[in-house]
Formats: sequence, structure tokens, C-alpha cells
Amino acid sequence: MEKVIKSGEYKMKVGRLIFWDFGGQYVYYTTHQTFMTFRALFLVIFDGSKGLHEQVSDVLCFPGQHTTPTPAVFLQHWVNCILTYCKAVHRGIPKILFVATHKDKIPREKIETQRKELYNGVEELFKDHEGWHHLVLDKHIFVNATDKADPEIDVLKKTITDLTFEHPCWGEKMPNACVPLELEIAELVANGKQILSIGELEELNAISQVSVLFPEEISDFLHFQHSLGKIVYFDTPQLRGFVIISPLLLVEVMRSFVTDITFWPKKGHIRKTFERMSGSGIIQRKDLYHIWKQTHFDKILPYKEFIFNMLIHLDILSEQRRYDTDTGSRLPVENFFVPCMLIQRNDTSFMTVECTPEKAICLAFIFKGTIIPPALPNRLISACLSMWTVKTYEEKQLLFSGFIGLSFDMAHDIVVCVEGNKILLYIVHKTSNGLIVPDIATGIKESMFTTLERISEFYQSAVHASDNSQKLPFHIEYSCSRFGCFITEEAALTTNKWVCDKHKLLHKKEKWNIWHQDQKKEQCEENCQGLHEGALNQKPSDIELQRFVSPCDVSTVRELAIHLGMTLKEWEDLRENYDRIEIVKCRILVDWREKHKGRFSNIAKALKDMKLDTHMLCRVKRIRIERCESREEYMDFIPTDEILDELAQVIGVVSFQLGIELGLSITSLDNIQYNNGRDLVAQCKAILFQWRKDQSVRPTIEVLHNALVNVGKGSQCLEEIIKSKGVKKYIPEEKEVEVEKQGKDKTFLKKLNLFKKKKL
Repeated sequence: MEKVIKSGEYKMKVGRLIFWDFGGQYVYYTTHQTFMTFRALFLVIFDGSKGLHEQVSDVLCFPGQHTTPTPAVFLQHWVNCILTYCKAVHRGIPKILFVATHKDKIPREKIETQRKELYNGVEELFKDHEGWHHLVLDKHIFVNATDKADPEIDVLKKTITDLTFEHPCWGEKMPNACVPLELEIAELVANGKQILSIGELEELNAISQVSVLFPEEISDFLHFQHSLGKIVYFDTPQLRGFVIISPLLLVEVMRSFVTDITFWPKKGHIRKTFERMSGSGIIQRKDLYHIWKQTHFDKILPYKEFIFNMLIHLDILSEQRRYDTDTGSRLPVENFFVPCMLIQRNDTSFMTVECTPEKAICLAFIFKGTIIPPALPNRLISACLSMWTVKTYEEKQLLFSGFIGLSFDMAHDIVVCVEGNKILLYIVHKTSNGLIVPDIATGIKESMFTTLERISEFYQSAVHASDNSQKLPFHIEYSCSRFGCFITEEAALTTNKWVCDKHKLLHKKEKWNIWHQDQKKEQCEENCQGLHEGALNQKPSDIELQRFVSPCDVSTVRELAIHLGMTLKEWEDLRENYDRIEIVKCRILVDWREKHKGRFSNIAKALKDMKLDTHMLCRVKRIRIERCESREEYMDFIPTDEILDELAQVIGVVSFQLGIELGLSITSLDNIQYNNGRDLVAQCKAILFQWRKDQSVRPTIEVLHNALVNVGKGSQCLEEIIKSKGVKKYIPEEKEVEVEKQGKDKTFLKKLNLFKKKKL
């Protein structure tokens, strides 16, 4: 052997084939991408005793797949999964061979008729499919798997052999220098070894008497062997320390907790863990370690940290980030989301009550084919969990199979759900879609597009080097006003008018501007239609009133208030009671709204009466965007006590506006002013700490940065504090002591307005 290898004439005499049998139950779908490669030949097996469009009973379909489960649906699912997860290196590779089974259930005289109907149906099903050239459609194999003597089993074997020999990777040359290490690893696997550390691998290489690989050659060897499916190796900081030399271990890892209810223990702690996973999709690290303590999984336990990190890398598990709201420090992650184990459907009324055509806008990421491979939306949902907070509605978290609802801010929610070959993105305003901030819609759309783009690239490059020349497997379409029809993004941006098919509603090109806002532009577009009727009928929120009056001069706001029904005395009283005119400008309209049940339409009419441009109201839908110079990973952290203490020193006179922008209620701001008197720094500190305690929207540095920008303070002060203080330092929260002020009438608090001057 040594002489042959050194001579460079070594040739393998036997081709080794590895067979993977993919689990067909729903819970296994997210694991399949781990084992799929373009180097393989795929056999898609289906029950030939049933019609392609005959309903399959007792089957849970894929996330968001609401059509009736039939053999045709499952054939499309498998073809789409294979072609999504396998990188296109060679044209028409990998090949996909269809094999019909259960021939024994068909009367002998009807077999040929059934065969013809089945494969004619398969051809019809995929006639317009982009992956047509991957499909082997000239082999109409129909087997009786219960009969070893069935001659078609030999036909199947020969077909597999022929297609294997025709595969471009068959006979692929490999450096002879790698052979000794490969043989050493094969011997270890034969003796039951499943994982090697990189150190052990290097030692194995060093003791070779035939050929010792250099470090860069070891790296090439690992990547190549991984691409062959002989080992599992991920070259990332957390994973490159170990190599799984027996990929069967990965099957055992998946099987340990990603498993169908049929295989759950009958009772005990592990049974409860599985029940919790199926209901909420959540598992804790300690629970998984407990599962691995079972005898048949004990080989996993010594490498539990490595295996756990690998599951996160593959998105089988997803971190649910948590932070200490007192210090902003990242807490140890306790709960992990297992999307493929979440089978409960959305049973809340959110989509019918809140996510309506009157309150929401919608676009769709349309994937090629008719079904989205489940790993993609599962990974997207996992990514959403790391960006935004799951919304609670009807005392339930909006986290279901193929569905997630998220809180973006106090006024906007996000919904991501899967239907057929669409991933639908909804942005929901609490009152009217006419008040959705275009900058927010544009930013969310861009974030989702980038995330899906990276996910698609990940699955096509998880085994192989990335290839940016490949087309994305999806495109964007915009929904009509009633959510039933869609128009491609390209057509929407180049067509002046579009009438949707189902509702016959006319849509103008300007409708799509909300998804394409120029985030640096502060004026309306030339074709801006202003607030539509649905928005004009809504009551303005505190933050919307503040955004409206902020650029207005004092005389304009005073005259507007009088046109709206407020008196000059009410204006003068506010001027007397407040130190800062910016507070008066906002407060006069807040008082008007409460006193007269004011709506945007009233403001629009008053502006017309004053001969002012009603497009001034468009300010309520505009936010300022400013790039943060701090490191991107800091943006998701919650600011520490030290950061907030320092920031309170420099906020100054915009504290009222900042409190409103951060979503604090007028009542909360009243309480803060009363408790802190005219101490502006104390007021600022109380506002910041009160905001941080609110968990309806995650109180991150990014949220604080955006609020400072939108009140005109800018973010430089925050960035300087982050640079000097850092974001991870632990500062215990000082206990606040409530001092009861004697002689104060408790009802006096209710009568006080925010930042009212003290009567000395």
C-alpha cells in the first residue's frame, strides 16, 4: 500500500455509496438540509396505489401549506427541497428519480394502466417546473417492495447504478496524499469512534508513515470529505474544534429530540419535555442534556457543548435572547426554539380582528415551485425572534407553526406567515394602515429581504463554497388593498395603474411607495396623496401629534388650536404653566384631542381653513434615519444603568419629546414630573428607566438611538457614552426610595400637567 500510494498510482477498486433514508414525518423536514448535496442521486418514493391527487389521510402537512395533502403535493415538496438545498454545480445535477411502490395493491390486469396514469401525471405536474432537467422521467418504475423477486427491483438497481456512473462526480480524482488519513479515519469509524477533536486528527495525521498533510491540506481534506458526506465539519469559530467522522451520529442527535409523537416516551420528565416542545416549540438546554443521558444517546453527552452549538448553527435550535432589564447585560440563554417541533396552528383572532385590510399592508416573498422547503421559513422565524419581540395577544404568544407575530413599536406590529409558496409579510398599525410610517415599512422589508437572501445562500453553500452567481429562489410581489391578489414588484414599479383580478380594485403606482421610501428625504413625493380617508378618521396618538407640531412655529400652532376649538385662554394657561414652548405646542393638541375627541380629519380641515398645505399631516408618517457609528451587535443590547445615568445628564430640554417618542404615556410623564419637580436631570433619568422597564417592545440601544434622532437631539451623545462606558458592564440598579410628601393632596397629582411650573 505504501509503495502504491507513493507512486501516485493508487486507485479505489470499489465505489462506496452512502444511502440516507429521509424521515417523512413533518418534524423531520427541517433536518433534511443537513444531508442533501449535489453529489447525491435522489429517489423520491411515493405510493403508486393512490392517485396523485387523492387525499392522504392522517398526515400533517408542511408549515403554512393549507392545500389538501396528496401524493402530488409531497412530490413537489421533495423536489423543491432537493433543488433548494443542493448547490447547482453541474447542469441537471443532482438527478431525481421517481419510484412508485405498493404495486401489490393493484390488480395485475390494471398495473400497466396505473403505471401510465401515474407517470403521465408526474410529467404533467412538473412540465413547467424550473428543475425539469433534474428529473428522470423516462424510467417508469413501479415496484412491489414486499416481493424480493419482483423483476422491477432489479430494474431499479440497474437504474441507480447507471445514474451513479453518469454522475459528474463519479471517478473524481483525489490527491493520493489524503488516502492514508482517510483510511485511518475509516478504521476508527469501524471500531465505533464517532467524533474527533482537531487535535486528535492532527495527531492521527502526524503519525502517518506514508504521507503527512500540511495544515492547509488538512483543511482542504476536511472540506472535501464533508462535501462527500463522509464526515461533518463546519469551519466556524465555535465548531471547527471537532469533526464528526461518522455522520450517523448526526442522525442520532436529530432523533434524540426531533421525533414524531409515535416515538415519545409514554411518561416521565422527557415526555413532558416533548409535550412542551410541541405546544410552544421551546426546549431548555438542561432538558436536552437530560435526554442525552439516556443509554442509547450516551455517546452524544461527552460532546454536548459542541453538538449544541452545531444545532444552533444549522437552525435546528434557535436562541431566544434575554437581557437583564436592570443592567442591560445578556443573560444566559435558557429557552431555545425548535421550530420543526412546533405543530400548533394559530388559533387566535389576530388575523381577522387586527391584521385587516384597513389596518395592514402586505407583500409576499414568492418562491419557485408550489411549496417552500420548511427549513427556510423556520430559519426566518428564528431570525425574527432575534430581531423583535414576540407579540402577546389574547394571552397567547403569537408563535405558531409557520406563523409569528412581533411588536415593532407601540404603533406597529409585524406578522410573518407561510401559505403555499408564499412567505407573507404584514405590517399592522394599531388604528389605520394610512398611518404606517413608510420608513418603518421600507426598513422592515429590506431587513426581511436581506435575511431571506442570506438564508437561501446558506442552504446552497452550507456544504460547498458560496457562488454568488446563483439566482435567488424567490421574488417579491405586492398585495392588493384587500390582500387577495398580487402584482410582481417589477410590474408594480413600472405600471401606472393596476386593476386586481379578484376585487377589480384600481391601484395607482404611488401605492407601492410605502415600501420604497427614500429614508433621507424629508418632504413628500410629488405624487403624494396625503393621508387617506381611513387614516383621517383616526384619533392621533401622542407621538403623531408631537411629530406633527415639532417643525411648526408657535404662531401656527396657536392659530391651529383656536381653529380646532381651543380658546386663547387655554393657550395662555399652558404658556404660563410650562417652561418650554415645545411642550406647550404638543400639549395644546393633546388637550384638544381629549376635549373634542379630535381626529386627523379635523386637523386637515383646520389647515385648509388657514390656507395651509394639508401635506403637513404627512409628518406623522415620517421618521428620521441616521446611521449609528457604534458596533452593530451593540444595537440589540439593552442599555445599562451607567449608560442611562450618563445620558440623562445630556438630554436637556428634549426630555418631554423623548419620553413621548419612546412610547411613555402622558400619565407616566405626569408622575415623573411630579416626583422630580424641576430637576431636569432627574426627570430625564426617570423617563429612561421607566422606558427600559416596558417589555412590550424590547428597550434596546437601537430604539433609544432612533428616538434621540427623531426628537432632533441626534445620537452622537449616546455613541460617545457607549464608547467610553461599554455596553456589558454590570451596574447594580440603585433602589428607588419613594418619599411621601406630606401635606400634598393625592388628587392634586391628577390635576397636574407634565413639567408644570412649581408655584413657590
